[in-house]
Amino acid sequence: MARNDKVCVLGMGFIGLTLAATLAEAGNDVLGVDVIPEVVDSLKAKKCYFFEPGLTEAVKKYGGKNLKFSTVISDKTCNYYVICVGTPIDQATAKPRLEYIENAARSILPFLKKGDTIILRSTVPVGTSRNLVARMIETETNLSPGKDIYFGFVPERTVEGNAMYEQKFIPQMVGALNKESAKKIARLFGTFNKQLIHVPDIEHAELCKIIDNTYRDVTFAYANQMAMICEELGLDFNIIRQTCNYKYSRNNIPSASPGVGGACLTKDPYILIDLCNKLNINMELIKSARAINEVTVFNLAKKVLHRLTALGKNICASKIFIMGFAFKGDPETSDMRFSTTIDLVNYLKPFCSNLFGYDAVVDTKQIEAIGVKYCLIEEGFKGADVVLIMNSHESHMDLNIKKLAARANDSLIFIDCWNLYDKNKIAKYKNIIYSSVGIY
Repeated sequence: MARNDKVCVLGMGFIGLTLAATLAEAGNDVLGVDVIPEVVDSLKAKKCYFFEPGLTEAVKKYGGKNLKFSTVISDKTCNYYVICVGTPIDQATAKPRLEYIENAARSILPFLKKGDTIILRSTVPVGTSRNLVARMIETETNLSPGKDIYFGFVPERTVEGNAMYEQKFIPQMVGALNKESAKKIARLFGTFNKQLIHVPDIEHAELCKIIDNTYRDVTFAYANQMAMICEELGLDFNIIRQTCNYKYSRNNIPSASPGVGGACLTKDPYILIDLCNKLNINMELIKSARAINEVTVFNLAKKVLHRLTALGKNICASKIFIMGFAFKGDPETSDMRFSTTIDLVNYLKPFCSNLFGYDAVVDTKQIEAIGVKYCLIEEGFKGADVVLIMNSHESHMDLNIKKLAARANDSLIFIDCWNLYDKNKIAKYKNIIYSSVGIY
C-alpha cells in the first residue's frame, strides 16, 4: 500500500466494521461510512454498538487516528472503496433485495477517479457485481471498470464471535475483472492476510460465498431431520451421531440444533434458490433443507406444550425459563438477528405469558422487548416448569443442575438443546425430566 492510499468501507455492520478495524490495525488509513447517524456517533465516541471480541479494543485504539467514521464521503481522497452493506431477503417474495448495494455504489460515483479500486464484500446473487455495480459505474461516469477503475469481489468468510482473528487467518477469495484489478485487491487485503485464493473471475467468487453457507445449512438440516426421526422412534440422536462418526473418517455428522439462525445461513440459501429458479434447475434439496431448519424450532415449541399437557400442568400459568437469545453461543455474540430463540418465544407466547430469559451477552432491554422477563440463572430456575438451553454459551455449562432444579417446580422439563449435560446423570435426579433435540 502506498502511503497516500486511503480505504473507504461502506456499511458499519458486523462485516464492514470488523474489516475496517482490521485494516486500521494493519496500518491502513480507513474511513468507515454508515448512513445511520446513531451508529456513526457511537463509533466516533469509540463505543461499539454490538459485541465482538477484540473489536471494541481496536476501535478505541485506532478510532480518531487512522480509523475515522462518517455518514458521508466528503472528498476524493479515498483510493479504495469496499462495499459491505446488507443484502436481505424480501420476506414476501423470498428474493434478495439489492437496494442497499445499489445505494452504496451510487454514493461513491461522484468521488471516483481514475486508478481507484472498488471491491464488493457483501453476499450477492451471481452477476450482481458485474451487471449492477460495474455497469452503473460505466453508465454514469466516464470511467470504465477494468480499464480506468480496478474492480473485484472478495466475500467475507468470518464467523461472528471470532471475526477479528478470522479476517487475518482464513484464506480470502479474490475474484476480479482482470489481472490488474486482482493485483490491486491483493495489495490491500495482503496488508493483513497473506492467504489469498485467486479464482478466474468475479462470478466464481460470488458463487463460492453462496455455496459456503448453503452447504452448511444443508448439512445442519440433515442432522436436524435425523434428530426428528430419532425422537419419533424413541432413540437418542446424539448417541447415534457419535457412534457413526467415531474413528470413521468418511463421516462428520454435525450435532442437531434448535434450528439454524443468524443473518447468513437463513438468507444465503434463498439467493441460491432464486438463481436455480432463473436457470430452471431443480433446487428441492436446498429448499427442503431450509424448510427443515425453519420447522425444527416449531417442533421444539410443540414438544414443550405437549410435555406440559402430559404432566397435567396449566400451560398458561407454567413458568418457562429460556437460556440463550443470541443466535449462537460459541463463539459468543450479541447478535439476535434471526435467532431461533425469538421464533420459540413467538410460538410460545400465545399459550404462555410466563416467559423468563437469560443471556450473558445480549442486552437486557433487547430480551424484554420481545415480551420476555429478564432474570439471572438462579432466579430463572426458581419455580420453573420448563428450562430450555437454546445456545451453547459457556455460561450455560458446568452448572449445578441438581441444586438449581431443587428450586424449580416438581417434574421440571429440562431441554438441553446442545447436549451440554450428561443425560444419564441428570436422569438420576428425581425432579427432572431430561430432553434434547433428538431425544423426546
